Amino acid sequence: GRCFVARQSHCKGLAENTRTKAPNADTLQDSKHLGFSGRDDQQQWLGGVGPTTSSRGLAGADVVVGCREITVQDIRNACVSSKTYRAYKVSLASISKWIRASKGESGSQYFTADGEIDVGVFTARDFESFLLEKRKTVSVATLSGYRSAIKDLYRRREVPLPIEKSMATFFSGLKRMEATRLQSGSPKESGKDPLPFSLYRELCKATITRDDGGFAHMFLTTQWNLMCRSESVQRLCTEHLSWHDDSIGCIMHKSKTNQEGTGPKDPRHMYGNVFSPDTCWITALALYLACRPTQAPGPLFPGSEQKARFGSALRKLIADQKHRNHYGTHSIRNGVATFACSGCTGGPSIASVCLRVGWSLGGVQDRYIRYETAGDQFLGRVVAGLPLNRPQFASLSPHFKDNDDPAVGACVQAMYPELQKVSGLRDILKLCVASLVKHSSYFRAELPSTHPLLTTPLFRNKEMMANLSANMVTCESPWMTPTGIPPLVELYKQLEGVQQSIDNLPPVLLDGMSTFIEKKGVAAGNITRDLLEATIESLLERAGLAHVRHTVPSAQVPGDTTTAAHYYGGKFHMLPESFEFPKVGAHAAWHLWWFGDQARGYSPLRRIGAHDLPRDLMRKTYSNWRNLMQRICEAALQGGCQITVDMSEQVAEKVFRVGMQNLPLLASTRKRRVSELSLGTTLRLARQAAQKRSRSAPV
Repeated sequence: GRCFVARQSHCKGLAENTRTKAPNADTLQDSKHLGFSGRDDQQQWLGGVGPTTSSRGLAGADVVVGCREITVQDIRNACVSSKTYRAYKVSLASISKWIRASKGESGSQYFTADGEIDVGVFTARDFESFLLEKRKTVSVATLSGYRSAIKDLYRRREVPLPIEKSMATFFSGLKRMEATRLQSGSPKESGKDPLPFSLYRELCKATITRDDGGFAHMFLTTQWNLMCRSESVQRLCTEHLSWHDDSIGCIMHKSKTNQEGTGPKDPRHMYGNVFSPDTCWITALALYLACRPTQAPGPLFPGSEQKARFGSALRKLIADQKHRNHYGTHSIRNGVATFACSGCTGGPSIASVCLRVGWSLGGVQDRYIRYETAGDQFLGRVVAGLPLNRPQFASLSPHFKDNDDPAVGACVQAMYPELQKVSGLRDILKLCVASLVKHSSYFRAELPSTHPLLTTPLFRNKEMMANLSANMVTCESPWMTPTGIPPLVELYKQLEGVQQSIDNLPPVLLDGMSTFIEKKGVAAGNITRDLLEATIESLLERAGLAHVRHTVPSAQVPGDTTTAAHYYGGKFHMLPESFEFPKVGAHAAWHLWWFGDQARGYSPLRRIGAHDLPRDLMRKTYSNWRNLMQRICEAALQGGCQITVDMSEQVAEKVFRVGMQNLPLLASTRKRRVSELSLGTTLRLARQAAQKRSRSAPV
């Protein structure tokens, strides 16, 4: 009775949470601003012929995102995820193929009228024969997947499972045989090894320079610091993040071991690493979001199959490393857990690691051993890569002395115009800006010149960067207190202070002895060099002949917005010979078009001509830039905006929003990552939409 009531309650909550609601006008307006025309969405909700999403069928159905109501069968099928259902379907297809190949003409009796395996005819002996054949080519873990698929088939057919003792004995024997084979020296055929911290750092250095706007780097560091599966990283949203002074918390509402979301909702704390910008999670977040200024609140990794996208990038990076093809996405979680438990003899407790990773502690978990903030904070600092055996373990993430400085708020608004509208994200974004300022020299040295981060307002404005650098602090803070610090670190800090005092003692002793000898020499009538120089200077000053050095203050020249001309190829150019068009989207290109890059001496691109380009091959790219900027300007004028050559960046931002909102783009039935659209893709969609309108226009 209790189980039935609990199932009813869970299903009711699932139905309420997954029931589709019609979008309001703001939602449609936002989608239009991000580049969609909005017509298909409006038709779908108003009952038109828009694209709809259908259910998967009888089993493993996802929540239906169409116009029909959620049924009881949909809720029951939601107990199996779509990914698991697809795996079951592949396993059952493999079993069906084996039946047809091994049973010959009598194989048809093993299937029902709808083509599924008949569990009344397909016995446990038949299944064991199938497993015996398959074990020649696959591992025991894969064979367990076939067993799970058969169990799900019994569940869907509402047939009681047979006694599993014989099958359990069969699998126990398989596991023992596999262990014996591995012990005898046979090569490992399945499973992934834990990712060591040294290789993790190499991957971070490789991903931070990739041409994907920091996607792979952000995904990698997030999975490492959260110690979770890649599926959980794929579903993260900005609403899951919270600010905790010197750390950022992330709440995981659902995981593989907590499918119904009934577990504790405790934040997992993530820290920055001021000594290692390539492994710092806050820096990775800052870079990732800065390259996507138009990304709205919601999914942190918008789009479908982001897990597969990261897996493909990781495999490519691993393939570049010799003899390291036994690492995968699951190696990250295994590696960070191993690093936290065994990376140091004084690391966090195993209970903190298990609670964060999601491993079971038996009947004592959440009853006798529960989550505690201090333990998770200590673990967060360890997995961030801070040196546990050094006083620097207590270092703070880069932040500003005056967190309410208007200059900080202005920079946040310029760097993250969409996300800064959410009050709960502003303090997180301030930490992001501080990390970018702290590691600006690192980014300029390591990132390619075409990276979109180098075209953001912070890196284009020298004055903004200088003002924020003067306001930044990483050690003693007037308002931020370090958390997750073990007692030994405080002893390390005191010992470091004692060592510094000892190191400073010899100069103090020498100065004291020199002064003492000087005084004794004067008393004895001995004239020293210092005494002679001091006497001469005193006499000259008394006679009015002392040389007075006057420092003439340099004239303050107001900031000049003009840029220098560059001479190469026998003529002058407004762009340097090393200039490359950055690989950015429409938003960053718009600001470069109107304001240029002051830090690198680039004139506003609207002022240049084709003859200013260092290579003729760039003429087509420049033509595409000019074409898209012209389309955005025309769309902004249609929206009622006034465009002037001396408009500020704030006004230009508003003009860009109106222009993109009114710029028709070719609609798509697939989920589009609007914030990651490149300039070329945006121009192509605009041209296709214009061609479609011209073809449909009456003659």
